Amino acid sequence: MDYIIAAHGRYAQEVKNSCQMITGQTTNIKAVTFTEEMGVKDVLEAYAAVYSPGNETAIIVDIVGGTPCNAAQMFHAKHPEVKVVSGLSLGLIIPLSLGETLEGAMLGAQENIQFVELKVNNTIISDDGEEED
Repeated sequence: MDYIIAAHGRYAQEVKNSCQMITGQTTNIKAVTFTEEMGVKDVLEAYAAVYSPGNETAIIVDIVGGTPCNAAQMFHAKHPEVKVVSGLSLGLIIPLSLGETLEGAMLGAQENIQFVELKVNNTIISDDGEEED
């Protein structure tokens, strides 16, 4: 499956770069950068430039309602086979680069959002610095 990742600023490109630091080259992931001077038309053109018709594709954007998402929805209207997903994160992209299904990676990314407690010698240290069992 091909993935087009898009976000405000250079976030999508930096997510891809960070993913490559961990997993190596990601040939099936294309990043689209959205800058202040760009509009929906520019983003649509960027999607078209990296889209490979005939390949199963998903566009993954940072937030619902932003220009990258709005353009992705418009792109989907012309290419209904293209899926649109919001919630771009490194925790979502790493599993995709390793071959996980989109649905599986989405579930994993949801589980990745959690409070992380500090453990010292298998003892949990609470927010107020007290030891907990």
